[in-house]
Amino acid sequence: MSRHTLLFASALVLAALSGAALATETVRVATYNIQSVGSGTELTALTSVINRMAADVVLLQEVQSNETAQVGPLASACGYPWYVVANTSGTLSGALKNAVLSRYPITSSVSWSAAMASGDPAANDICRDILQAEIAVPEACEPLAVFTVHLKASSSSTDKFRRAVELIRVRQVIEAYLLAHPSACVVFGGDMNEDIGDGPFGQTFTSLPGGLPASYQLGSDISFPVLYDPFNYVTTIGGLGLLPVDATQEDSLAYATRAASGRRLDYVFQRASVLALGDEVYASPQDNGLDDAPLGYFLRKGGAPLASGASALASDHYSVYADFLLESCTGVRYGGGYPGDHMLMPRAGIAGTGSIGDALFGLRGLYAAPNAPCVLVLGRARMLPPTGYPLDPYVPGAYLHVQLAGMIGLFTLFTDAAGEVILNVPLPNDPAFIGQMVNTQWFISDVNGPNGVGAMTDAYELAIQP
Repeated sequence: MSRHTLLFASALVLAALSGAALATETVRVATYNIQSVGSGTELTALTSVINRMAADVVLLQEVQSNETAQVGPLASACGYPWYVVANTSGTLSGALKNAVLSRYPITSSVSWSAAMASGDPAANDICRDILQAEIAVPEACEPLAVFTVHLKASSSSTDKFRRAVELIRVRQVIEAYLLAHPSACVVFGGDMNEDIGDGPFGQTFTSLPGGLPASYQLGSDISFPVLYDPFNYVTTIGGLGLLPVDATQEDSLAYATRAASGRRLDYVFQRASVLALGDEVYASPQDNGLDDAPLGYFLRKGGAPLASGASALASDHYSVYADFLLESCTGVRYGGGYPGDHMLMPRAGIAGTGSIGDALFGLRGLYAAPNAPCVLVLGRARMLPPTGYPLDPYVPGAYLHVQLAGMIGLFTLFTDAAGEVILNVPLPNDPAFIGQMVNTQWFISDVNGPNGVGAMTDAYELAIQP
């Protein structure tokens, strides 16, 4: 099954989702190198692109130092009550700053300079401060911690050395946060100024390269050799285990986030415990508001499709955005799971994640629309290699039990060879159901399981939202 059909299987689903706000346990995060806040047509285009993405959190790069006062009005125009702008530290920033806009409260933030990350007060070895923001997503168990960067540009050996050092700093900052918050939901994004498709990397520096700025001061905590392997610094090296979302332009296989060069420079990474439902590179030339077969990815957006030239007017980069599921800690739970199972249903509301062994499930939403049936959409079920026993690339039998106002249904689904499925469960076409709770429970039939039967979740209630 293609990812196209995985995320939105039918026009019915689109109709049911249109105009409905994202659930509080689902959060959309975008990263966007905006070139500048600008004014006039540039600012108008920038505002329209941000509004079109309909993200809950936006990570910005290239806010000019003299534009700090403009970030508040931009945030307000795009519907973000909370925002924070990084400081300018050292002499290497090029007068550029990072920023974060949020629909949800930003409860704390840190603008990390090289000296702060290093512990060496003389360190001056990163371009722009690494901006950290902790966000309180309503009903989520853990805060959402976002980190954004804008790494050194260009491709000389000196530039690569500087990017490697900046990524060491990123690793230090995120490791420090995870040490204090081991179960945190972490999303990292920004302009990496490197294309993952240009690998393999691996250049090794055994001493300082030539051509460094006179004010550049490597922190005393960094020793040689220094390896240039940029993406491994945030994925495997140091144990961060962050995963890049696989975003392409709408209905396309193009990964490019910079139109002029066709390169993929901008990324969103997620901690493995945060399930990504879908992702996209927003490029207005590809935006027609429809999920066209057969290629590419598609996310529901806000408002009407933009004019083809909107992205080019707004910035020299395209933005990247993704939907994530955060575990909710509210709602009604009933017993019923088999002893020893590790599969959890959403605890409340519209979305959530769960697992059986290492199988991840995401429930996309329950909505009641005036002219369409209610639908329960399974956005993605991804079966990963289990830890305790062998599992075929499909689930022998997976069932969802739904009970609403006396109506009972048992729905069967199967994964494909890639281990991904989508399930639409039609419910009565009756607006009176809005606000009602639906009792749901997953059953997995697997004779290879440790009990020879399979697994069953506890039962949970989901609310039907308008």
